[in-house]
Amino acid sequence: MAKLKTVSPISNEDVNALPIRELNSAIAYYQSVLGFTLISRDATAATLQRDGARIGLVIKPDHQPGEAGSLAFAVDDLEGLHRELSERGGKPGEFGIDEWDNKQFRTFFMREEENGYCYCFYCPVEKTPRGGAA
Repeated sequence: MAKLKTVSPISNEDVNALPIRELNSAIAYYQSVLGFTLISRDATAATLQRDGARIGLVIKPDHQPGEAGSLAFAVDDLEGLHRELSERGGKPGEFGIDEWDNKQFRTFFMREEENGYCYCFYCPVEKTPRGGAA
């Protein structure tokens, strides 16, 4: 199974307090589709973790999914995670190459419909040694 190494906000989200409309369905999604484990929970919040990625969910009844942000997950096996998410009922997008901080990354994106979050899953593009194949 692919490992999530880290999670980072893309557009100023607090990964420890992601606003959601309803807790039970959000927890179910993160567990069943994204493979997270529930670490703690109370009436209004939950913390979940998968490998090196930990997120927090907080009920915000007026949360607008169209205004939800994006999270980036560093992954050790991008193809494996893409397959896994597809098998778990997710709808991961096509693979692409994106660049930030002058580095190239292989990526794919997936949207969580209920609360509107967009997830970017990525790993560094491996450099081909000069004069040889990768």
